[in-house]
Amino acid sequence: MSGGSHTAASQRAMDLAGGLDEPKSYGTSIFDPVLCELAYSWFCPAGGVVLDPFAGGSVRGIVASRLGHPYVGVELSGQQVDENRRQAAEICASEPTTAGDAAGAPAGHVDAIADVTNAEALTPVERRGDVLVKRDDAFTVAGVRGGKARTCRVLAEGATGLVTAGSRSSPQANIVARIAASLGVPCRVHTPSGVLSPELLEAQDAGAEVVQHRAGHNSVIVARAREDAERLGWTSIPFGMECEEAVTQTRRQVVNLPAEAKRLVVPVGSGMSLAGILWGLRDEGRAMPVVGVTVGADPRKRLDRYAPSGWRDMVTLVDSGSDYATPAAPAWHGMTLDPHYEAKCVPHLEADDLLWVVGIRRSETGAAAAERVIVPPVWHEGDSRDIRALVGDVQADLVLSCPPYAHLEVYSDHPADISNMDYPDFLAAYRTIIAETCSLLREDRFAVFVVGEARDRGGYLYGLIPDTVDAFRDAGLRYYNDAVLLTAIGSTPVRAAGMFRNRKLGRVHQNVLVFVKGDARRAAAACDPVRGLAELDAYGGADGA
Repeated sequence: MSGGSHTAASQRAMDLAGGLDEPKSYGTSIFDPVLCELAYSWFCPAGGVVLDPFAGGSVRGIVASRLGHPYVGVELSGQQVDENRRQAAEICASEPTTAGDAAGAPAGHVDAIADVTNAEALTPVERRGDVLVKRDDAFTVAGVRGGKARTCRVLAEGATGLVTAGSRSSPQANIVARIAASLGVPCRVHTPSGVLSPELLEAQDAGAEVVQHRAGHNSVIVARAREDAERLGWTSIPFGMECEEAVTQTRRQVVNLPAEAKRLVVPVGSGMSLAGILWGLRDEGRAMPVVGVTVGADPRKRLDRYAPSGWRDMVTLVDSGSDYATPAAPAWHGMTLDPHYEAKCVPHLEADDLLWVVGIRRSETGAAAAERVIVPPVWHEGDSRDIRALVGDVQADLVLSCPPYAHLEVYSDHPADISNMDYPDFLAAYRTIIAETCSLLREDRFAVFVVGEARDRGGYLYGLIPDTVDAFRDAGLRYYNDAVLLTAIGSTPVRAAGMFRNRKLGRVHQNVLVFVKGDARRAAAACDPVRGLAELDAYGGADGA
């Protein structure tokens, strides 16, 4: 493996890293930006969170940010953390911030369907390929779209302030924030702690105050939001729009569903849109088969409360096959689907089905995607043996790091710095860091460590590479790939003659070790399709194993 084709993201990091991230700064070596980009594009889902327990340089964070990945790093040296932040601020501030530029592809879009701004009006039905589509995302108010935006606007009428609760990945926070801003009233959004998603960042941009709580059951955060609304005398917008108004706003939209639709397929989060659809079908006397693709928590309790009695005979619930936070590819038949909702319905569609598009999050629509602010990398100062306490409830989609190669480079005299420990102590601390870090990695995800060997004082190799493999295996991961990264030859030819007197070989490579937590097939499926794979298959390069 050597540096090859790369995008503007890694090229810009390469151009600037030499002047900003020099080894003389605080004893850190420059990590290869192209290797970063390859690791992110090959082994991380789109928009996935990157966790780095040995964050002694800025490059991994900068490239992650430029490619649309929230990055969380932990570094022992406070000076290095400050330097990482300074470099990231300088580089990211000098870069374009459009999603399309960062990804090397056009930004997301909403196609040219006419906006519907009257909450009483019916949203249109159109055909895309061999599937009909109910475009409830055509309804727009305050720059947000869909049935939930319609419900929120009705609930917010006359409010002196709005309070809501939602997950970090939910579009609800941004819907409520934008509607509050349009009404000129304040807004508070309660979410679990952790890295702010694009939707939460946009909610902040709209003036909302994001209140984060230690991650736990949704019911606790919902209760905190409700108490907050009561204390302030503001209007509470319920979690998941769980209210009768949501049913009312959706059920009237069933009127214009065409008779030729074979089945109705709808994403199911809280279940409120499905409840409204089922009531609408009953109102219209339609016996249309309904497939509900569940993308979050079990919706059955809410359906028991809000859907018509006997709803189980009206709908078949099927699981999307991925957790809510994992996005699906949004592009479909010339339109953009919400990657956490409607895009997960696509594998379940058949010819002449009707896909009910509930909405589209603002961060995936044309104007917002084009203006999207890059999520800045985050560094925490501290000992990575305590990584869970330092980073909160972060759930990583990729672990990428480059640890100290035992005492090959000693970075500081800090007592917790494993680079100045004897190898047995180094290995014990190293194994703890790997185990603690991997406990924050989601199931069906990859981890990538770039490592090299080091010699003891007698000139014998420690075996850091096999010890790394053993550490990951003991942490519950499987050894999946290894590659050789060729490094700059530098002064190796000058030193090689002296070294070879004792038959020691000069090293001009590092090892890239790839591990997987859970199922490798599902981990691979969560990542973007590999560019050029069809061409490889044509030459017999397909590997089904």
